[in-house]
Amino acid sequence: MKIKSILAAMAVTAFFATNTANAQVNTIDSITSSKVQHFNFDEMESESIGEGIKRKWFHGEKGQMTVFDLEEGAHIPWHQHPNEQITYIMSGKVKIKTIIDGKEEFVIVSNGEVIVFPENVPHEFWAMEKTVDLDVHVPVRQDWLSKELPDYLKKSEENSRQQYL
Repeated sequence: MKIKSILAAMAVTAFFATNTANAQVNTIDSITSSKVQHFNFDEMESESIGEGIKRKWFHGEKGQMTVFDLEEGAHIPWHQHPNEQITYIMSGKVKIKTIIDGKEEFVIVSNGEVIVFPENVPHEFWAMEKTVDLDVHVPVRQDWLSKELPDYLKKSEENSRQQYL
């Protein structure tokens, strides 16, 4: 019984020693050097970035959050980026073209559903009805930090409204 107690004590000590060595230690200095940010999406101004596409967005040090307001038929052209993208459809419905298991596929994502795009996975959106889309990108999209729109948003939208049907 004494050996079991000693082994148990050694296991607990090893567990705490290992986890303590890997734990992040926050000091007052490290906490105050990070900037807490507070935003109200309702008070932010939307920017129009394409036909039927408005966005409000902000970023922290490591990620960003965007609310897209998409009119029915709005189209976000085929693109990819070195960021993971988590898309939550707050209301409405979108048709998405992307790559799943190495094949081009179409997916319908509706109110309350989420789709996650790993980094560098191409995707394209069509709003099938008026839609509110909340996107999170990690890390921050460097191409959004300038006032210039990314090249894929500058492309012609000639057939966008017909393709979503």
